[in-house]
Amino acid sequence: MNTEQYKALSIKEFTKAAEIYDSGHAGIYEMCKDDYPRILEELRKVKFENLLDVGCGTGPMIELLTQEYPDKHFTGLDLTPKMIETANEKFLPNTSFIVGDSENLPFEDASFDAVICANSFHHYPNPQKFFNGVARVLRPGGVLILRDYTSSGFMVWLMNHIEMPIANLVGHGDVRCYTTKKISEFTETAGLTVARLEKQKKFRLHLVARRQA
Repeated sequence: MNTEQYKALSIKEFTKAAEIYDSGHAGIYEMCKDDYPRILEELRKVKFENLLDVGCGTGPMIELLTQEYPDKHFTGLDLTPKMIETANEKFLPNTSFIVGDSENLPFEDASFDAVICANSFHHYPNPQKFFNGVARVLRPGGVLILRDYTSSGFMVWLMNHIEMPIANLVGHGDVRCYTTKKISEFTETAGLTVARLEKQKKFRLHLVARRQA
């Protein structure tokens, strides 16, 4: 599939998922919630005023953050209009939700102190464009916190050549997952500095990267 076909498939998938995403019966999407405490743990180590959540879905992570940081400003971006429609219905304080493309971030340079991305990255057909965009919209000293799938080289090969093509056939917009080595290359090519990059339990990738001050 090409870039537009992958994105169309993701929009179709998550238009349907928006109906159950915030319920206690969200199926495979329930695993996304496991990433939220890890992201919050990293954010507690940094100072920020403006945060961007890329691939925000219906805004559950921002919903948690508005409780923890009621005076901060949040922006959620998602490719799927139905996800953003559902997020806007929450009327979260100091928050804007907009439809947009993770590979073409519709923001001015140096707009955010922090960018987070939870379990969305494997849907991006052009991952380097995402990293380049993050580097552009981050302020000097700003931080990117990314969580997604990863594993050893052989397991990543199996995921990309067997699991994800099957997922595509049943309607999921998965594109590709990457080794930590490849994630490091994306990060450094974009001009960001890796502060923490780990392969964690349950096939989880954990990246913290910074734009130099």
